[in-house]
Amino acid sequence: MKLGWILFFALNFGALSTSAQSDQVEAFIGEGTSDVLIDLEGETPATFQVIDELSEREKMLEEAIRIPPKPSTPRVIVPAAPYMAQLVKGSILTTLDGKKKLRTKSNIIVKAQEVIPGGQKAWILTKDGEKKYFTDTVNAPNINHVVQIEPTINPLKVYTDKPAYGSRDKETNFSHFFSFHLESIRTNYFKTIFRGEKGSASATTLQSKNYLISKRFPFHVGFNISTQFGYWEDPVLGTMTWNGFFFGPSIMRTFWEKEDGRWNLHFSAFRSLIHESEKSPDRHSYSTLGLQGDLEKEFDTTLGPLTLGLSYRWSRSSIKETTEYLENEAIKGEVVSVGAYLSYRFNWTL
Repeated sequence: MKLGWILFFALNFGALSTSAQSDQVEAFIGEGTSDVLIDLEGETPATFQVIDELSEREKMLEEAIRIPPKPSTPRVIVPAAPYMAQLVKGSILTTLDGKKKLRTKSNIIVKAQEVIPGGQKAWILTKDGEKKYFTDTVNAPNINHVVQIEPTINPLKVYTDKPAYGSRDKETNFSHFFSFHLESIRTNYFKTIFRGEKGSASATTLQSKNYLISKRFPFHVGFNISTQFGYWEDPVLGTMTWNGFFFGPSIMRTFWEKEDGRWNLHFSAFRSLIHESEKSPDRHSYSTLGLQGDLEKEFDTTLGPLTLGLSYRWSRSSIKETTEYLENEAIKGEVVSVGAYLSYRFNWTL
């Protein structure tokens, strides 16, 4: 009986206590009043000790898993030391602004310095150590060891030692000439075919000559493509027009070079892919083989390398198809032309 009364009072007291706490929390949160305060002084010291220990453990854990950043050290590139070099014959030197190029005619002893240690480019220095040109590293082999051993250096001797750091040239250079020709043609061939009186004609030719630039050989080898439009006008018979498309091999030789430009010589062979003429109502189709020689002066300008040149062109044609009967003497014939041209040079590296 006493146990029942004890349980009854305990449950009722707990309910009253819970109800009072609920009313205080609801008044504090719901109404936003600051009249109800949490009494921290009523908490036991053990409670704060547990909180302090947890905070310390959290700090220790953060320090344990924290990875300190690596100190940043700037990358230092040590420049290559200047050295004595031999510029081999035919080396191409480029000015610092890249606008002019020179080609050496013979072996030259110079001072050089690699742009980047182990790189493919090297500066060519003046006697005072100032940078004046740059070139491929393989064009300037290091001969410091030769200077130390021999009292004098023979520039005619070719030194083939590898340059410093063993760098190699892996570049391939190409040059393209795009030219516009005005030509005066001497031809008795058209006069014979069309039974006319005039033995001269005029033509316009657009041509592209393309070369692989070689440093080992004096000539650069490539190919040419051209298209020609012309007319033969006879005072009695009227006007005959023709057009042709030609293709063939070419070689080029630069035989004089200075800072302001260079002289080039081209020699080409060509064969017709298309060669037709028309004089109403007749048409003719030709098979043509020919040779061409060009002498030109190339100038370095702000627009790039421009060229003025003279051209000599010889060809031999034979008629493949015709719409009229021709005598035997008109089946084959020669055409010779002389012209002047303007061209633009475009260089690129692979």
